[in-house]
Amino acid sequence: MIRNLIILLVLLTACTQAQKARVQWHHGVSPYRAVYALKQPGNAPRVGAVLSVPVCGLGGRQGNNVFCYDENGKQLLSRSLGIGTQNCALIQVLPEKGSRQVLAYFGSEHRAPSAKFDVAPPLCQVYTLPKGPTKNWQEVATRLASAELIGQLPVRSLEQVVNPIDSREEFIMVMTASLNSRREGVRNLFVASDDAGYLHVDDTLLVSRDGVHHVYDSLHGENHKGVKLSPGMHSIRLTGVNFGATFALAIGEWFPSGVVKLVPPNDFVQGQMAELTSVETHRKEAFCPCFKYVHTADLPLEDKHLTMTILETYSGDEATWLFSDGVQMTGSKVTRLFIGLDDVQVKVQCGKSAAATGNILFPQSAPPKTLSTDNPADFALVDGLLPDEHLKRIRKLGQLEILLELFLRRDLHPKQVIVAEAILRHENITAELRQKARLALARSAAMGQPDKSLKAYDSMLKNAALTREETADLLWEAVDFAIFRMRDYPVAESFISRYGRKLPKNGKALLAARFDLALQSGHLDEAKKLYQELLEGRTKAEERRSAAVHGGSIQANVTMLLNQGKILEAEAGMREWIKSSPQDRANGSFALVRARCFHKRGWFDGAIGELTGAIQADPLLPNLPDVEFELALNYQAKGDHARAQELFRKIVSDYPNHPLAKEAERRVK
Repeated sequence: MIRNLIILLVLLTACTQAQKARVQWHHGVSPYRAVYALKQPGNAPRVGAVLSVPVCGLGGRQGNNVFCYDENGKQLLSRSLGIGTQNCALIQVLPEKGSRQVLAYFGSEHRAPSAKFDVAPPLCQVYTLPKGPTKNWQEVATRLASAELIGQLPVRSLEQVVNPIDSREEFIMVMTASLNSRREGVRNLFVASDDAGYLHVDDTLLVSRDGVHHVYDSLHGENHKGVKLSPGMHSIRLTGVNFGATFALAIGEWFPSGVVKLVPPNDFVQGQMAELTSVETHRKEAFCPCFKYVHTADLPLEDKHLTMTILETYSGDEATWLFSDGVQMTGSKVTRLFIGLDDVQVKVQCGKSAAATGNILFPQSAPPKTLSTDNPADFALVDGLLPDEHLKRIRKLGQLEILLELFLRRDLHPKQVIVAEAILRHENITAELRQKARLALARSAAMGQPDKSLKAYDSMLKNAALTREETADLLWEAVDFAIFRMRDYPVAESFISRYGRKLPKNGKALLAARFDLALQSGHLDEAKKLYQELLEGRTKAEERRSAAVHGGSIQANVTMLLNQGKILEAEAGMREWIKSSPQDRANGSFALVRARCFHKRGWFDGAIGELTGAIQADPLLPNLPDVEFELALNYQAKGDHARAQELFRKIVSDYPNHPLAKEAERRVK
């Protein structure tokens, strides 16, 4: 009996708490409200609090339709301060004494009354920098009069070292506050700025710092001016102009002892702290598409950036996220990688009718975590945030260039195909970018889409602007692709006949390509003749020894690159290897490393052809067991297990003392 009574009391208490959790709706025509918990009080009377109300396109951007009440239903004095950040409007509100909450209602077409406040807490505003002269305050004031407010946010002190609103480097910043002077006296104030800086006290210009500057020549109060302050409130307006690159703006105080300090936050009038706890809808069954976002990580690529961002609806409602760059996502909470620092518009659709809109901005302040493409885990994370369906929707050339740079950090990454093709669909691109995209396409498509690679190589070789050396290297690479990936000897012959005429006949690149073609197509006599031409000039024993030493060094480096997954660097190294030590083309060492490279690319038939050709050219290769073991691995990889088993058994029986014999025996079934 007692147990049942306890359970009943618990249930009644839970129901009572649930009823209290949602405060009565006080403004019937507003479909949404943001609920704020009042925290630490301000340091002066009748300042109130500044709320960032997430109107998200569901109410006026300026906040003119925001009505404020306390939890008891009393309407509070409030006024709009204008657009804030994060698609919010800033509202200054004066809570009643003893109030614990402020409820900001929005989304109606009704205009809210605007109260008059004598003072406001410190604010930081960022404006565009219109074109025109800015040599002094009068000219800056003229530019500011026509500037567009980008956004503003509450601050506690007048000091900034970056643009806190978006990524632009040219802007005007205005920080305002009320300085509370507790007694009459003179204060020596100065401006630290990069670039121009201006300080107004009670609307009178006190300090001017015109033009382009580094902040370092102002940190010791060099431009300080004394101002006599009577007890009470004094308006402070600190204006900075950034003409590009680094930025700094702060108000400091100079003391006769030579000490300088920033003006501390407590010297300014501070408002009451208010924390957003929830965003609610009038009708409980209605969807609430209001959203927020936070940038969590930055991936720098030289002077470009990719930003990892978490976006979520305040209500937890499922939503469709439609971004202006073409990407579409679903979920109440999504993680997205943004390319570059340009603003991105988003529409957040909940259900069939509820939709919020806003902009994703990228402040100059770095997110808390920095990623690196050198870190495999970081790269895998970024790669996973860029699925193929997202990449196929991206059209902006600037974003595509950043993506190409990203995926080029991993040799032959298949997403290079999508990005390179999107770049090549643009007509007005530089010749350098076109060549870069074609080369990425040729290499990355080779395994899965060889027809695209063939077309890309052909287009590149037609480029009349290529130097002879560039043509030689590219032709060599294209012939390798035709022979060892496509196994199409007529295509390789066509490449050589059409583009080889631009090159000297005895050039190493052309000779090596022709040698590979002859050997792989079974023309051994022709291959031997070409091999001798490759060796031309290497007749002296001393020269051959020097070449062998150099070749051994290159071989070690190429092997290291392959182990690190740097396939393209390894292939470039192998071309240098043949140029400097052509005799290795016949002793099996080059064929073995080259086959391992082909294996890594998935060109198993090409690897088999390379190794088989080496054996045919010299059945008594000094490294024959190694060559046959590698040959078996490639047969196994392509699914020809019978041939692989035959070779493994041969190694076990013919070379029982070789280091690979035990491994071959382990693989024998």
